[in-house]
Amino acid sequence: MMGGPAPFEMLVRSLRPIDVVALASFQRRASATEITAHNWPRVEPESGRVPYLNMVSASLAHRPGGQRAWIAEKDGRLVGMAMARPRAGGLVWDVSNLHALPGEDIIAADLLDKAVVCAGSHAARRVFLEAPARGRGQDVARRAAFERFTSSELYELSPGSKVERTDLFEARPRLRADEQTLFQLYTAAVPAPVRAAEAMTQEEWGALYPGRKRWQPSFTGARQQYVWELGTSMVGWLEVTFGQRSQFMELLVHPRYEDATDRLVRYALLQVSPKAPVYVMVREYQPYLASALQRAGFRLAAQHDLFVKLLAARVREPRLVTANVVGS
Repeated sequence: MMGGPAPFEMLVRSLRPIDVVALASFQRRASATEITAHNWPRVEPESGRVPYLNMVSASLAHRPGGQRAWIAEKDGRLVGMAMARPRAGGLVWDVSNLHALPGEDIIAADLLDKAVVCAGSHAARRVFLEAPARGRGQDVARRAAFERFTSSELYELSPGSKVERTDLFEARPRLRADEQTLFQLYTAAVPAPVRAAEAMTQEEWGALYPGRKRWQPSFTGARQQYVWELGTSMVGWLEVTFGQRSQFMELLVHPRYEDATDRLVRYALLQVSPKAPVYVMVREYQPYLASALQRAGFRLAAQHDLFVKLLAARVREPRLVTANVVGS
């Protein structure tokens, strides 16, 4: 009696030096295999194709706080790869690259599971995934038990745009003493469901900083932060990051001061060079910012969905309270 076809053999494992040649070949099909979004700096002209070989060397080094990489093999051939890295403090991890051949979403989900297990073993509380809207990411995330918690839009301003210098609202550099006030701004400006997925405590909020280490005061360098104040109130926050060929900005505005967003955007644009493109990421709960950017000449470049997998459940801490005794 003849049996049916042998089931395929699939293996998900850590990246090895011998995989470099196979990854170089896989790179040529990146446009058809990539599931993760191209957020800044992985956008033109800052970055072209995924720099696999550089990423591979960084992953194989296994530096503390560095990225990790895995590949999926099916019947002995490479069919998928994933890379993940911790953010500042290591409480959260990002799946920075996720690839799988078309039709292999189950394999992509297995790679996500591998990244989650690694993050959990390093005491991470959350793993994030960002994917193009209406792409394969939604199905892959669902298979790996990730939940969508918000969406974002990437806006681009072409070089040569002029900025009005009238009616400016000037900011000052962010200081270490602003930590608590900025967390209060985050709490006021970000909806509760997003905060539940992203950061509920000041410690978790601090871990969202994208650098390897937690934020430190710096008035020079490639990444600068500013805050707007009005009396004792924190109006908004700005971070500017300078790349080799483009620039990136993030803004957060207190709901009470959304009417001032145009003034904040004008001041922010004076902090960057008009000779290079400027990118800004806007989340779905920031329609006021999207409108202000459009009025300033920005165009929509991409739309993304953001997913998270929580690795630690919140529990209420028991405590003793005074009892009301009726009678004697």
